[in-house]
Amino acid sequence: TVHLVPGTTRMSAAEGSTEHAECDQSSSRKNLTNSLEQKIRCLEKQRKELLEVNQQWDQQFRSMRELYERKIAELKTKLDATERFLSTQEKERQQSQRESDKLLDLTRERLQRQEKEKESLNEELHELKKENKFLKEKNALVNKKKEHYECEIKRLNKVSARSSWGDGRRGPCIKSAFLPERHSDIWAAGLLLVLRAPTGASL
Repeated sequence: TVHLVPGTTRMSAAEGSTEHAECDQSSSRKNLTNSLEQKIRCLEKQRKELLEVNQQWDQQFRSMRELYERKIAELKTKLDATERFLSTQEKERQQSQRESDKLLDLTRERLQRQEKEKESLNEELHELKKENKFLKEKNALVNKKKEHYECEIKRLNKVSARSSWGDGRRGPCIKSAFLPERHSDIWAAGLLLVLRAPTGASL
């Protein structure tokens, strides 16, 4: 039979209580460790998920950026081509405008020359009409004078013939065929004086 000393019993109880406390503390520490590990694993999982999401976003961003860069490059190429085309069109338009203005100026100058030539021709035509009218009037006057001279010549021939028959000699015979087509009054007056001289006959 073991006899326990009262002090020893109290010590054993205290040690048991300490061991129980240590066990509880160890269990709590273990539970805390497990909880922290779970949290760490959860955070690690979230971090990986975030990394994956970030990688996906980065990949999508890169793809979208490349797509937009290609679109911008295409639009810039189209813009440059459009600007060159518009520049060429503008140069051609200006060239065409210059040629059109030059042709218009030439046409205007030609029309002005033609108008001046027309005015000059109209003036010449007017002068020719005046001259033609004057020549017709002069021709009519000449014809009238010619008829008068022919009648006068016939009359003088008759007078000369009568005088020649009276004197027993033949007088000169004046023929109108040998006279010029146009006579002046001075020439006609001289002719009359010549015709009058031989016979001394009065008209």
